Amino acid sequence: MRSGYRTRAISGGTGPRTFFRVALLGWTLVNWAEAQQPAQPKTLLDLSGMAWVEEDLFLAVHDGKNEPDEIAWPRVSLVRLPKFELEGIRWRNLDVAFPGPQGRSHDLESVCRIPGSRAFLLCESGQKTRKYRRIFHAVLDNENLRIDSYIPWPVEITNVEASAVARVGGQFVFLYAERAEGLASTDIRWAKLSLEPLKIGEFQAVSYEAEDPTGERARPIVAMDVDSDGLIHIVSAYDSGNDDGPYRSVAWRIGKVSADTQGMPKVELCERQRLGTLDGLKVESICVRETPGEEKQVYIGTDDEHYGGILRLLP
Repeated sequence: MRSGYRTRAISGGTGPRTFFRVALLGWTLVNWAEAQQPAQPKTLLDLSGMAWVEEDLFLAVHDGKNEPDEIAWPRVSLVRLPKFELEGIRWRNLDVAFPGPQGRSHDLESVCRIPGSRAFLLCESGQKTRKYRRIFHAVLDNENLRIDSYIPWPVEITNVEASAVARVGGQFVFLYAERAEGLASTDIRWAKLSLEPLKIGEFQAVSYEAEDPTGERARPIVAMDVDSDGLIHIVSAYDSGNDDGPYRSVAWRIGKVSADTQGMPKVELCERQRLGTLDGLKVESICVRETPGEEKQVYIGTDDEHYGGILRLLP
């Protein structure tokens, strides 16, 4: 009898007890279904490297390692700026198939856009091991990223966290810098870049001396971008070595990529311009947003370790 009463009440009753039972059943089913879903990260991942794509869209790389506790971590994401109050940054992990026997990327620390295209270079840092020192040529097709080719780094590297691609006349130029933790300076190196096939020429170098921050755990260059006028933007950072911080970062405009009298690419450092000081944040990416008809905008992204990442526009 009690069982029959329940059946009739839920299927056709109209009293308060009926509505209560229906609501309770619905709440239980919804919560049970939610409990079966895998937990989704609620915090924006580290923005170890970032490149502007178009409009409000950015491509970001994450520094997951091929170690047991990080092998399944995301490597690449699409990140969108918020459009409404309290909407927050929108981001989506991309499922990327990395070719070659080494498999998934290991410590991606920078990504640079090929000017005028939806193609990118994703660069492993070369941290700790020679096994993972690759540069991937990738193409963003709608919202899917395809790796077209890759090459090993053509020179010896240690902890490269900054790279960029510039256009000089009719040629592309690849630039990079090692983070050089604890040193007073690091080299900015550049060479001609070909895409088909992917190839990097002979490097030249100029020394960049850090101004702020400096000291034992300071890193002279941890991020880089070059805008359409050839202006070089970089970030210097301090990392205490504790994943809870403290951190400190400074964004700079430091020079220009152009051509010499023979048409060869050259880098000239000039009087640096401080773009922003970010106390408490470990900035690891910088990119210039160049929307047609609008002024250039400089965005930074952080890898604040335990705190995740943030994306912000500099004033």
